[in-house]
Amino acid sequence: MVDWTDYLNSLANQLWRFSPHCRPEVDPRGVKLVAHRGAYHSVDPHEGGALLENTLPAFDRCLLHGVWGIELDIHVTRDGEPVVHHDPACGRLFNRPDLVIAETSFADLRRALPAIPHLQEVIERYGKQLHLMIEIKESWRQRPQLPGQLKPLLRELEPDTDFHLLSLEPDHLEGFRFLPPSALVDVALTNTQHIVQQNLALGHGAVAGSFALLSPTILQQLKAAGKQTGTGQVNHPDILNREVNRGVDWIFSDQPLRLQCPEKSR
Repeated sequence: MVDWTDYLNSLANQLWRFSPHCRPEVDPRGVKLVAHRGAYHSVDPHEGGALLENTLPAFDRCLLHGVWGIELDIHVTRDGEPVVHHDPACGRLFNRPDLVIAETSFADLRRALPAIPHLQEVIERYGKQLHLMIEIKESWRQRPQLPGQLKPLLRELEPDTDFHLLSLEPDHLEGFRFLPPSALVDVALTNTQHIVQQNLALGHGAVAGSFALLSPTILQQLKAAGKQTGTGQVNHPDILNREVNRGVDWIFSDQPLRLQCPEKSR
């Protein structure tokens, strides 16, 4: 089955390369590059090829290559433990569609799929070494214990400096008001203007969205309001140049190592 989101993003990465903002070139080592679910793609055959997304090996590879940050997704087990996995169930990556995270205890999940990390493991391993972009997948209204569980885990990290919380649903972040608004990032898919309106109304600190849909007008509006911005999924070095030259703060990518090593991508 065709993944139209990936297909359209790949097409946009090619078409937008003709933008004048793709020149001049920038040094990728100075870019706040965020590995979306880790560096699970490899550009070096000696590194062992593909890895599973949102796992410690995929995050280790980011650390090895000096990527600035990682994006990771949080779901909560039946007994309230935050674990790092994108989907509600474990079928796509692990061929275990019967394992629904919200219906499974952490102990059972760990026994069945030890590759799925606990959020505490990720923070202890990468905190203050990689910037953590932590995406909240569930509402605090349905999971009222979630903010209280994350608060002690994040205690040793500095909001803004060491981590941000992200969500596709701005209201999901309203349960984390113990953090400064600048640490809260609203993420748009195709509903960019709607998310921007909610961001401005709620006072969250940043907006992230598609590089193809965050127009110059929207970027100017956000900058004028003192917001930070991020764009994704940037998977070609020319598009990296474009986004940095447009003044975007964070660049999200499914292929961060391709951007770190542009000479291997031409």
